[in-house]
Amino acid sequence: MSDAPADLPPTRAFALPVAGGEIRGDELPGNEPGYLFVHGLGSVRRGLKSDSLLLHAAQRRRRFLRIDQRGHGESSGRIGQVKVSTLVDDVRRVVQLMESCVVVGSSLGGLVAAFAAVAEPQRVRGLCLIAPAFGLLANLERRLDARGELQTSNGLSFPVLSEVLADAHALALAEPSLPFDLVVPTLVVHGTNDDVIPPIFSERFFATIRHAQKDLWIVDGGDHRLVDHAAETWLRLDRLVDSRGR
Repeated sequence: MSDAPADLPPTRAFALPVAGGEIRGDELPGNEPGYLFVHGLGSVRRGLKSDSLLLHAAQRRRRFLRIDQRGHGESSGRIGQVKVSTLVDDVRRVVQLMESCVVVGSSLGGLVAAFAAVAEPQRVRGLCLIAPAFGLLANLERRLDARGELQTSNGLSFPVLSEVLADAHALALAEPSLPFDLVVPTLVVHGTNDDVIPPIFSERFFATIRHAQKDLWIVDGGDHRLVDHAAETWLRLDRLVDSRGR
C-alpha cells in the first residue's frame, strides 16, 4: 500500500509492463465503472486533483486508478523522448485492465485521454477533459526555445527529440477528428484565466462533439490547474455519465 494523507484511503501500487518500458501507478479497488486519472505534461500521478478524485471514488465505492505517464514520476522513459502516441497506447493498455471506466485527463493528459477514449469505446463509459491541451501538438515545435527545449507551466525545461516532434505533427493532423469520433458522454472544463491553453480551443472542440451527452463548463477566473474546482467537476461528471442510461 502507498503512503497517503490521513483523509485519503490507502491505495495499492502496481507496475504494468508495456512495449519498451513500464507504467507505474496505484489503485483503489471498487465497483466499476471505475475512474482513471491521467496527469499533464511535467506532472505526476499524485497531486491535489487526483487525490480529490481518489476521495470521490472511495465515497462512491468505485474503482480508481492513476498512473505516471512514461517519462514522468516512477514510470520508465525520459520526458521529451517519449512520443505522445506512445502515451496514448499506454493509457489504452491501462483502460484494458477494466471492464468499464471513466477517463479523466488534465492538460496533455486530457488530449491523450481523448485519443484513448476514441480507440476504446467499448470500455470507456465517460470522459472528462480538464484544460485539455488541444492545439499544443500543432504548435509544439514553435514552443521550443533557442536550445530546442520545451518549458512547462511548472517551470520544468527539457529537450524534445525530433521523432517526438514528428509524432506530434502526425497526431495534430488527426486531432480535428476527435470530437466527431467520440461516442461517450464528455465533460470539458476550462478556466477563463488559463495562460497555458486558451479556452477557445475547448469551446471549439465542444461545439463539434456529435455525441448528444456533453457538457462544457467554462470556469470564470479559473486557471490552468483548476484544483479549486475539482470536487464540483466530479459531481458534474457523475451526473453526465449516470444519465447515459436514462
